[in-house]
Amino acid sequence: MTTDFDPARPHNAPVSTSDTPAEAPLTWWRSLPPDALDLAAQRRLRAALLALPALPLPGWETACQADPAAAVGAALTALPRALARPEQVEAALSAVLLCAALGDPACVDLLAHVLGRRARRRADLEALRLAHGWRRRFKAGPAVPPAPGR
Repeated sequence: MTTDFDPARPHNAPVSTSDTPAEAPLTWWRSLPPDALDLAAQRRLRAALLALPALPLPGWETACQADPAAAVGAALTALPRALARPEQVEAALSAVLLCAALGDPACVDLLAHVLGRRARRRADLEALRLAHGWRRRFKAGPAVPPAPGR
């Protein structure tokens, strides 16, 4: 399995996308910490999603365009089929990852949940660290202060 995760690299260091293989972006959801998805990595992930053939998932085309609701819908459809169609799960969770990196709280929650379940199922400490990293990233509250009077 190819991964861009390097345990020696600090968890908040950006990922160098210049030397990673073409298929790597679709595995990033299970290997990269939240702060590693800089703008260049987000662009590469979006390009990898757009290069995929159309998948039979609801809202797939808009999920590839970083629509959070469509990404969550596609992932929730793909997850129960994980054993029969693992490639759909990889793609759907990559769309969720893109939206989570852009700050959507529902996508952050779904990604943290899936990583947490993966950690428990496989006794995978790294997946547990990633799940906690995603939860901590948005635990402090919204990045934008609420409007006056709210």
